Amino acid sequence: MKRRLWAAFSAVLFFVAAARAEDFGERLRALEPVIGHYPAEISDSNAAEVKARYEALKTDLDQGLAQNPGDEKFLAQRGYLQAMGHNADYSGAWEGATTDLTAALEKDPNDVFAILALANLWVNSRPDLAGRAELLFRAAQCNRGDKPLEEAQRGLFFAFYYQGKFNDAWRQARYLTQTWPEVKNYAQFVEIGAKAAHKKGGEKPSRVAMTTCKAH
Repeated sequence: MKRRLWAAFSAVLFFVAAARAEDFGERLRALEPVIGHYPAEISDSNAAEVKARYEALKTDLDQGLAQNPGDEKFLAQRGYLQAMGHNADYSGAWEGATTDLTAALEKDPNDVFAILALANLWVNSRPDLAGRAELLFRAAQCNRGDKPLEEAQRGLFFAFYYQGKFNDAWRQARYLTQTWPEVKNYAQFVEIGAKAAHKKGGEKPSRVAMTTCKAH
């Protein structure tokens, strides 16, 4: 009898945790248009409201992890939230994001959401981490197989550029424009990559293909 009651109780806890995780996901997505990129779209008129939403979600995720220690999904979500918080220059956000996302990936190395969140955080904030970000972007693409993962392929352009791999960045930009021609910004990536490569005496890459797990 006790075992049946415990099994039922455990099932309820799992359902509640899953429901909360989804609720957290919706709240994360609601913050993306404002602090999901740098510079964050924060002004005097919305700064207090955005910070309050951020802190409320952070508190709820803290509680979720207190009730479910080491839960990979909660770690990934709290890490992503803090990665967005770094875009708004919130105190401790970078360190918290790196700690949580690294912990999440130790539990599930194939969590593409966490892989991309950490890769984007590193490549957009620390040029010295661009090499490690490159490995993460490659890993994210490998988890998607032969289907191009735009976020990973776009991130690789920046990872190459910040490492001074300008010919690779140029090649990557050309791949982006060929694969997603509707994204106008990618043409600017080509110009930036070409200009940097030319300064280093580089030549126009003859091979343009999706970047995968292994270096070209």
